[in-house]
Amino acid sequence: MTIIESLKIPAINKQRVPVKMLIDQLQPTPVNKRLIESHVASIYLVSLLNEQTIHYRAYKDEEYSYQAIYVLQVTLKKDDQLTDLSVQLHSAFPEPTILLMEYASDKEWISAAPKRINRVDTTKTVLDDIVVQKIDGEAYKYLDLSKLSAINLKEYYMKVVQLLYRIAVFSIINIYPPAVDLDFKTVIKEYQQYSSNISYLKERYKKSAMKAEQLDIDDQIYDEEQKQKQIIQKLRGDTLGIK
Repeated sequence: MTIIESLKIPAINKQRVPVKMLIDQLQPTPVNKRLIESHVASIYLVSLLNEQTIHYRAYKDEEYSYQAIYVLQVTLKKDDQLTDLSVQLHSAFPEPTILLMEYASDKEWISAAPKRINRVDTTKTVLDDIVVQKIDGEAYKYLDLSKLSAINLKEYYMKVVQLLYRIAVFSIINIYPPAVDLDFKTVIKEYQQYSSNISYLKERYKKSAMKAEQLDIDDQIYDEEQKQKQIIQKLRGDTLGIK
């Protein structure tokens, strides 16, 4: 089963989004332009979620505009720097988007990014958050968006974001948390930062030729891994209701 099948959202005839058009609209820095060109093989609009298709009314105030949600299927050339890439792709569209990214036919990720209206240029938006979650194994069975209930498209989109954070918890502790009001976002961000730190330190360790430096790096890796273990314990406690 693929992400698009698991989501159970209304499908449309796929519409290609030319990468060149996206770059022209985004006007990225040279570094970000190379990132997009080196990572994106193709982009297609595969679903449009609005009042007509999922029966949740649009939402707009001075800060937010949720008139429709674009669901984009992105075929990747590479599977690194996905958070940086997702920031660029979400920023290219003024309306909220859901990115379904696939690589080598057996790796899939889903990304969401709540947006608010740019106060300087109201034709543009600013990302409030970015979540990129790999989907594999049993995680597919938790993706059914038809089970969500909301009063408008903004609330619906935020529930999609919360769903991705709960799947992130599941990927760490193998327990799917209930849909309760727990701040998984902060804890998941911490866990991901420690993971990034550990990967960086391990690369430094490989490149180091001095034994003293290797021992120091090894101690730092141990410290970061202990912090991760504390987060795992917290997630298990919060999920199971253990204080």
